[in-house]
Amino acid sequence: MTINLVKWRLMLLTFPITAVVVFLKIGIVQWLHFDGLVSFSETGLVFTGGIFLVGFMLAGTLADYKESEKIPAEMASTIESIYDTVVLAYGFNPNFDLLAQKNQIYEVTRSIIAYFTHQESEEVVYKKIDEITSVALWVEKTRMGSTTSWVKREQTNLRKLFARATVIKRTNFISTGYAFLEVMTLLIIGLLMITRFENVIISIILVGFITQIYVYMVSLIKDIDHPFEYPLDGKIRAADIDLFPLIEYEQRAKRNLV
Repeated sequence: MTINLVKWRLMLLTFPITAVVVFLKIGIVQWLHFDGLVSFSETGLVFTGGIFLVGFMLAGTLADYKESEKIPAEMASTIESIYDTVVLAYGFNPNFDLLAQKNQIYEVTRSIIAYFTHQESEEVVYKKIDEITSVALWVEKTRMGSTTSWVKREQTNLRKLFARATVIKRTNFISTGYAFLEVMTLLIIGLLMITRFENVIISIILVGFITQIYVYMVSLIKDIDHPFEYPLDGKIRAADIDLFPLIEYEQRAKRNLV
């Protein structure tokens, strides 16, 4: 049986923080002989408020994430639609270099993938998208109905999709909310240090459980908020959007160049 390390990566990254907090609590109780100032039942309101804030931040980031999941597939289908229109126009009137136009469309796909993997800039991708206009001009020369307007419409859709992806990639969901969430998490961990529990075993279980929930959720929300933030080291995070629709289309387009 193979273990999906991507799925467990966030858990493994956050667990050491939880372990440190638990050992710190044990040290305070066992070595400093400090049982706590408040009982666990008196801290319920603070924990509830923290969970409410986590839920609010998670709901906000999930909305963008669900939209982001559609973008690679919509980009691929838009580019392929342009490709199909060019091939159709060539079949109607072969008065242009089809291979050159195929290569130009392929370069658009390649540049978008390269942008997401930190190999190209936004400026390069926008330039490649703008160059689709020259493809539309060649299609226009075939005088095959409204194919030019279709190519231009798909070019506009592609530009909108890429612009939306760059906005999601470069912005955060309510930065002040993140600041408050991080402060709230630190305060809750601090509160756990001065909370009185019935015995050490219960203390270890509850401190570990609550700390792991908050630390994990803060990290998860940050991951979800950057679905196109593919790491330079190539270690894909669980929340990264899969680019397979674009990658698979790029492979098909490359095969069609021969």
